[in-house]
Amino acid sequence: MPTVKTGRDMAAFLVIQAARFGDVVQTGRLLRGLARQGQVHLAVDAGLARLARLIYPFATVHSLALHNCHEHDVLQKNIRVLADWRSCNFTAIYNCNFSGITAALCRMFEPEIVVGYRPVANGIWRSPWARMAMQLTRQRVLSSLNLVDFWAHFASDTLAPSAVNPVAVPGGEGIGVVLAGRESRRSLPVPVLAEVVRTAFAAMGGPRVRLLGSNAEKDVARRLQRLLPARMLDRVEDLSGKTDWPGLVDAVKGLDALITPDTGTMHLAAHLGVPVLAFFLSSAFAHETGPYGQGHLVWQAERHCVPCLESAPCPYNTACLEPFRSQDLLRSLTLALTEGTKRVKLPDGLQLWRSHIDSLGTVLRLEAGTDMHAAKRTQVREFLATYCSVSSLEQMGDVSSKMKFTDGGGFGNAWLFDEWLCRDVDWMLPPDRYC
Repeated sequence: MPTVKTGRDMAAFLVIQAARFGDVVQTGRLLRGLARQGQVHLAVDAGLARLARLIYPFATVHSLALHNCHEHDVLQKNIRVLADWRSCNFTAIYNCNFSGITAALCRMFEPEIVVGYRPVANGIWRSPWARMAMQLTRQRVLSSLNLVDFWAHFASDTLAPSAVNPVAVPGGEGIGVVLAGRESRRSLPVPVLAEVVRTAFAAMGGPRVRLLGSNAEKDVARRLQRLLPARMLDRVEDLSGKTDWPGLVDAVKGLDALITPDTGTMHLAAHLGVPVLAFFLSSAFAHETGPYGQGHLVWQAERHCVPCLESAPCPYNTACLEPFRSQDLLRSLTLALTEGTKRVKLPDGLQLWRSHIDSLGTVLRLEAGTDMHAAKRTQVREFLATYCSVSSLEQMGDVSSKMKFTDGGGFGNAWLFDEWLCRDVDWMLPPDRYC
């Protein structure tokens, strides 16, 4: 593990986050934790540099040319940035992405200071913690590790999860509606979304509504408005294709709620302390990429094939969408916004979760529906907490979420220690999981 410098030799850290909008926001816990120890540098795709500077004013942001870039030319395209890096004398490099492009960028650094993923002769080397988390993808339904916390634990000294995002509270600025996600299969169809928006509008007393999206969602905005009651339309502001990064931040800040699929705007809302009402289906899995922090609600599809692989075609004609068409969903939304979730009843195939904070990070608590995987998921979370040297999983500011092991307690369950989650090589001495 790289050592942290003190005094005049203040540590300098470089975090490479070459993925999308939401991933940049989800790197916040790692970045803020490192900022307590030294100077933070953040490298992102050029299209996200302005956003990164807005939400991380304490960081030095480096703009990379990554779009349509290949491993063999990434160094040449970013030669000026790399020249700046050579003069920084970084203490540690945190490469967040399993990517040939970012591995190529890491070739200019000594291997022992690269954390996460670095190049080796036969491909890309993963740190033990990254390998551990990758093992979770083999049985994703048993994971409860939020991506924010995965990246945060690349570092040995993590920021308290309660200090990452504000507790979600209404801000008085109405409802935001994210029109669609990057992958259409993960988004509610326009007729279903229109019913959700109409229901939330009525339950919240008729506030202003802001439609949020890129130029690609302008048609969605028009179709949505045609399905809304006429009495709503003078309260609706269509901002699709009209906001740059500062404009999007201003549009989201202070909202009473954001209705959204799994999107970057959802993560931005959580970052700003806006209550999220999220709808997850298909490959979107709230335990992995749900809104971070305390006080958000997620309606999650529950089916034997969920979560699926985003890149693979659906053999079931997106059957996980069907429960979202139910009137019970709309009733649950009304209750959640007016009375709370105690009386909520959901159709088969749907769960309602509320986000909380424990000492490992963000964790979801089931409010309605059934969860046949609860016991094993809790065991996995306890195991990950132990691996990350988190002594207990008591919730912060709430009752304890710690659940005792079944089948005799401890880590004796054979299913947990098979090759699915933990391999012998991950426990070879010395037990340095960070480098």
